[in-house]
Amino acid sequence: MTTAVHVSNLRKEFLRRDGRRLRRRRVAALRDVTFSIRRGECVAILGQNGSGKSTLVRLLSTLLLADGGTAEIFGHDVTGDPRAVRRLVNRVSVEASFFKKMSSSENLSYSARFYGLTPRETGARIPEILERVGFPVDRRGESMENLSRGMQQKVALARALLTSPVLLLLDEPTTGLDPRSKLEVQDFIRE
Repeated sequence: MTTAVHVSNLRKEFLRRDGRRLRRRRVAALRDVTFSIRRGECVAILGQNGSGKSTLVRLLSTLLLADGGTAEIFGHDVTGDPRAVRRLVNRVSVEASFFKKMSSSENLSYSARFYGLTPRETGARIPEILERVGFPVDRRGESMENLSRGMQQKVALARALLTSPVLLLLDEPTTGLDPRSKLEVQDFIRE
C-alpha cells in the first residue's frame, strides 16, 4: 500500500518571551517526531493542549517550515515541493479564516477559484456540499460575521472537502458544533 505521509525526526521550535524579561528562549513544539501513514488509513493524534498537534498539521500543510527533519506527502517533500503538496492536501482547523463580509457561498466560490476550480465546476457542487455538512439553505446568503462559530466551522469543512483532497488533515474539525451536527460531519467525513 502507498505511503501517504512519512515524517522523520521532524522538529519545530518557537521563540517565547522568558517571563517579564525581554529575553527570548527557544521552546520545542515538536521534537524528533517520526511516523508513517498509509493511503486509506485514518489516524488520530492525541495529546494535551500545547503538545504540538496543530503545529504538526500546519507543517504538513505547508503553512510552517520545520526546523529539522523531513516530511513527505505521497513522496513530495513538504518543504522542497510545497506546490505539489498543496494540490494533494487540505485542512480544517479550529481557527478557520474567512472574508467576514462575504456569504458562505461567496467564500466557497472564492476558495474554489484559488484552488483552480472554475465556477462551472463548483456551481452545483457548493450547494450540494453545504447541504451535506448540514448548513441551512436559508442562511447561505448571510455574511460570515453573522454566523455562529459552529456554522462557520461547517463552512470550513465544506471548503476543505470542495477541493476533493487526497489527504484531509483535521485539526479539531467539530469544535463549536452541537452533538447532532458533530455526528453529521463525522458521517460525511467517513463517506
